Amino acid sequence: MATAREMSLVNKDFLVEELGLKQQGNSAVFTNEDTFVLSPSVQRYEKGFDVSDFTLAKYDPEKQQGYLIVRYMDTFLMAKLESFIDKMMPPELKITKKNTKPHWKFTVAENPAYHIVNTQNKELRYRLQEPSKKQILSFFNKM
Repeated sequence: MATAREMSLVNKDFLVEELGLKQQGNSAVFTNEDTFVLSPSVQRYEKGFDVSDFTLAKYDPEKQQGYLIVRYMDTFLMAKLESFIDKMMPPELKITKKNTKPHWKFTVAENPAYHIVNTQNKELRYRLQEPSKKQILSFFNKM
């Protein structure tokens, strides 16, 4: 069984080497001068990930284009970050527990197409694009 660290490395090389993004510390945040990519790695059977207030505080929509690129097994799932935040991260669904940073929890669902479900309100769903590596490269090169 792979460790959490090994799972977080899946397709990280694509983001860094091919898209030219720099990972911010040990987080799921990858940036360059004008792009912010939130890229959680979802490799376990529960298909879940979370996004914290702390992570979102690093994003400046005035200065950066924001994207969500979920590294889901060997697939990339992509969305515009601002649209995702607006729909999927209402303040009332934020999880606040004593020993963790405030955050939202999500799972990836595959039926009928890839989408993300907010675990606090399963009615909240967000459909994702499923671009190939080649399509992502082309998209980022045009920016």
